[in-house]
Amino acid sequence: MPSSIEGVRTGLDAEKRREFEAEIARTPAKHLVYVILDWAVPSEVSAQDAAVIERLKAGDFVGVLDEDGKSVSPTHPPLDAAADETAPTVWSMGVPVGSKTFPATIDGIRGVLDGEKLAEFEAEIAWTPGHELTYAALRWGYPPEELAEEDALVARLKAGFFPEGGRDSDAGDA
Repeated sequence: MPSSIEGVRTGLDAEKRREFEAEIARTPAKHLVYVILDWAVPSEVSAQDAAVIERLKAGDFVGVLDEDGKSVSPTHPPLDAAADETAPTVWSMGVPVGSKTFPATIDGIRGVLDGEKLAEFEAEIAWTPGHELTYAALRWGYPPEELAEEDALVARLKAGFFPEGGRDSDAGDA
């Protein structure tokens, strides 16, 4: 069964592929694995193995292996439809905490990338297994240059709190 966006794409006709592309593009990263699962499982398999499919949709991937035989586990539990839960379309990080937001959907990430970076993103995201897409989206959505700025700021703050000869900055919380 396909586990990547490209794997699902290849099994769809043109109309279904457009529907799939649109849903994937707007789905928050934390929920991508479940959308891919919905599209990847053929209807005849869903009917034959309904209990297994429901277990997977509930986030229980025990016994699921990737192409290398390694166990697969989703990064996040499924959304709680009964509680009307939604996944965020942006991530919030930064110093001070939550001061910066960046996209958590494929469309959102596409909107901040251009040229070569966009092409690299498209190539990587197409073949990334669904259970790893959250990490890929996080990595692409939060630009490395901003992460470097955040890391530098944290290092400066730690240096101010833990000057030379004082407490080791790695030994405690800042």
